[in-house]
Amino acid sequence: LHLSIRRQRQMCIRDRLILLLFMTGIQFTNAQQLFLKTGATLSNFQYENSEGVSLDNLQSVGKFHFGIGNRYLMNHGSLFFTYGASWNNYGAIGSDPRLNNFFEWDLTYAGLRTGLDIKFLEAQDFSISFSGNIGAEYLIRGTQVINNQTFDIRGSDEYNSLNLMIWAGPLASYELSRKSAICFQYQFGYSLLNSQGSGNDNEHLKLLAHQFSIGFLINITNVYCPF
Repeated sequence: LHLSIRRQRQMCIRDRLILLLFMTGIQFTNAQQLFLKTGATLSNFQYENSEGVSLDNLQSVGKFHFGIGNRYLMNHGSLFFTYGASWNNYGAIGSDPRLNNFFEWDLTYAGLRTGLDIKFLEAQDFSISFSGNIGAEYLIRGTQVINNQTFDIRGSDEYNSLNLMIWAGPLASYELSRKSAICFQYQFGYSLLNSQGSGNDNEHLKLLAHQFSIGFLINITNVYCPF
């Protein structure tokens, strides 16, 4: 009986969420933008080896990222719904003097992101927004170097092919014309899922990243969409 009541409650909550998403979806205006951005990614890892020992001296490595997608103005006027595709490179290097080991990671992910931009400051042609989104990324290429040996980590038991990331940070834009704007963005990202333990080789890896981007916002509809 308790299980049945719990399932009914879960179904009720699910149905309400679906209804809420539907109601939110119909609040979009006809104004739509295309965004393009690229820049540098500084990434680092929180790593714990199979013996439960953490590496404290991992160093960040600069990599490259690229993103493209759409931005929809909602009826609230200062709220934008965004979704798009991303290409991200991450890396880190470090060593463990206790074991006399050297580590290096080089990872490439292709993924999808969705989220919201909330504009909180506007002055003439300049505006600042807070951007938050979640991304699902699939591992395209990945290598781990231990001392002088290189390992392909794609499909390995210790590393998931799917990486889930939460991103947040400010977005500044300057309107060049009614059709386009240049934008600058910083986002901090943290992985919800990157590696998993398996058997006797129980490694854990979490990804941290700082992304610095420059890009363009382009109005692609006849309806003016503010930046």
